[in-house]
Amino acid sequence: MAILIPRSDDSDARRALLHQHAAAQREVIMSITEVDKTRLAKTAKEFRELASSSADWIARSPEDLRQLRSSDRRSALARIPLDEFNLFVEGLKFDKGALTCAYYKPLMSSLTLTEIFDVFEHFGMDREFTLRTLEYSCENRKCEFNFWYLCTIACEVS
Repeated sequence: MAILIPRSDDSDARRALLHQHAAAQREVIMSITEVDKTRLAKTAKEFRELASSSADWIARSPEDLRQLRSSDRRSALARIPLDEFNLFVEGLKFDKGALTCAYYKPLMSSLTLTEIFDVFEHFGMDREFTLRTLEYSCENRKCEFNFWYLCTIACEVS
């Protein structure tokens, strides 16, 4: 995509606009590796920082999740029946490389609680942070009560 940046005598402002555009267009390609449990977000601030980083081990899109499922047939993601997995993926919302909202009910019938936490670790969230985000969905850029949903701080800044 082309960007038109007006000519200006202020080259610093022009560079800043170009830098902002480059950052917005940056796409992090996911690396299929182990979750880096030492870097899981424990707070909203840490989640924001992780999401804006170049960490390539977190899932940032539905495609990343599908890639994770197909890469390890022993993973919790692979144990979810395909129709339930697709329903889960359809309920995911992302913005700026971060999970904003998830409908997690499809996971409940086939995964243990520990496995559900493992799934959300792929998005960069530790267990306690995941618990604090449950039962809210992202509505009009705000996390509002909604059973079977998860809403992250990324919802409010999207």
